Amino acid sequence: MKLRITHCILFILFISIGVSQGRMGDSRPEPIDWAKMLDLSEEQGKKMTEINQGFRNEIMAMRETASGDPMTMMANMQEKQKQRDKAVKKVLSKKQFKKYKKELKSQQKERRKRMGGKNNGQGRRGGKQGRRRN
Repeated sequence: MKLRITHCILFILFISIGVSQGRMGDSRPEPIDWAKMLDLSEEQGKKMTEINQGFRNEIMAMRETASGDPMTMMANMQEKQKQRDKAVKKVLSKKQFKKYKKELKSQQKERRKRMGGKNNGQGRRGGKQGRRRN
């Protein structure tokens, strides 16, 4: 009897661990293989990797030293993104850069969708909604 109860507890434990790991894996999209997507040369691939790694390191450092003001953080991140895009533009052809920007916008939309979008789909708040003038 004790053995059966132990087996049931272990079974439930393993099932719950498996389910929670499955959910966690779905929360992040797979990283983009820019070399494949943009048909990069070996040289371009190396430069893109360097640029993206540097950008990732800068963003992680910013998060660690965040002052707590979300607006400042957002402005700093946007500035870093502009710097990254400027560097990427030097590496890619016009056609490749256009495809690159399109994919970044697509990723941004996907992130917003996963996060629920602005105001969680509620639209604008406040104002004179619902009031009638006589």
